[in-house]
Amino acid sequence: MSCCGKTNGITASGTRATANRTVAAPRTFAFGTQMVINGQTYTVEDRGGAITGNRIDVYMDSHSEALAWGVRYLNVEVLN
Repeated sequence: MSCCGKTNGITASGTRATANRTVAAPRTFAFGTQMVINGQTYTVEDRGGAITGNRIDVYMDSHSEALAWGVRYLNVEVLN
């Protein structure tokens, strides 16, 4: 988990960060809020110091996968 600096993989909400499920979002979104990004549903389970405004962070399995994904500007649908 070299991207976020965590060693145990536990999110701020107490769950284990999981690819294709976990996103970090600003405090304006409660833990458990579901978001659809590119047809995939993710759950807000984490926070982060750089996660402010209209930014979210999608958890990925590896640092190299995150670097390959890079920064993207996508539409996000909030379900709840």
